[in-house]
Amino acid sequence: MAKKLEKILREICFRIKVKGREVLKNYPITPAQFDLMQKIYFTGPKTMSELSVSLGIAKSTTTGLVSRLEKDGFLKRVKSSADKRIIHTSLTEKGKKVIDEVINERIEFIKNVLSGLPEDFENELIELLEKFNVAIVDSFKK
Repeated sequence: MAKKLEKILREICFRIKVKGREVLKNYPITPAQFDLMQKIYFTGPKTMSELSVSLGIAKSTTTGLVSRLEKDGFLKRVKSSADKRIIHTSLTEKGKKVIDEVINERIEFIKNVLSGLPEDFENELIELLEKFNVAIVDSFKK
């Protein structure tokens, strides 16, 4: 049962991700750069070290990704007001716009898929997924 559920969830996540990333065809952004931008979008400004660790990539690779995104106007580096040696990387409005477009593309895709299913299905699915998510969060607390 768990094996089948993992497979279904993985396939769903992959398809939604692919659909959302169609937006990236309009921008000079690679999937790796997008992952970095998305990390900052959802968790806030990060140092290079924090980005490297959270994305599981080498610091040199992170530096290359950030430099290119900064050059293209999607990111900016800001010195910490508390410690000038620390530099945080954050999204510009241009960078936020890209993430918002991808999220909107995903939402529209999900709406279209749901429109072909019975009306009560959406509420039931949300209820079940919320319960499943709570169980996952609770398992991390143990």
